[in-house]
Order: sequence, then structure tokens, then C-alpha cells
Amino acid sequence: MPKKIVHIMKGVAMRRRFQAWQWLILIFACFWVLFAIVMIVGQFPFFIISIALTTIGALSALVVALAWAFQNNV
Repeated sequence: MPKKIVHIMKGVAMRRRFQAWQWLILIFACFWVLFAIVMIVGQFPFFIISIALTTIGALSALVVALAWAFQNNV
């Protein structure tokens, strides 16, 4: 095989897959932003919005930390 094809094949084989906790960060971030937009558009009081977003953020961080610990055998 030509060198260029071998190099491309090695690059594909060396590509790292995302771990579950990395996907969870993306999913929770999208959910958090969508939830914030819905609450702001719904004209909830600022105090309720801040408590809800803080709670969702803390629980999301806990789930991501548990997923990371599980995948790293901690």
C-alpha cells in the first residue's frame, strides 16, 4: 500500500472514542442551557431560576463524577 493510505489508516485506528462521562458533560450542558431558556421565557422569578439551575448543575456534576470514577475504576 502507498504510504499515504497507510498513514490515513493509522490515523483512523488511533482516533480516540469519547468516554461516557464526556458525553454526559455535553448532554447536561445542553439540557442546562435549554432549561434556563425555558425558565427565563416562562418568566419565573430570578430566585427560583437560580435555585433550579444550581440544583440541576450540582446533580449533573455528581452524575458526571460518578461516571468518571466508574470508568477509571476509582
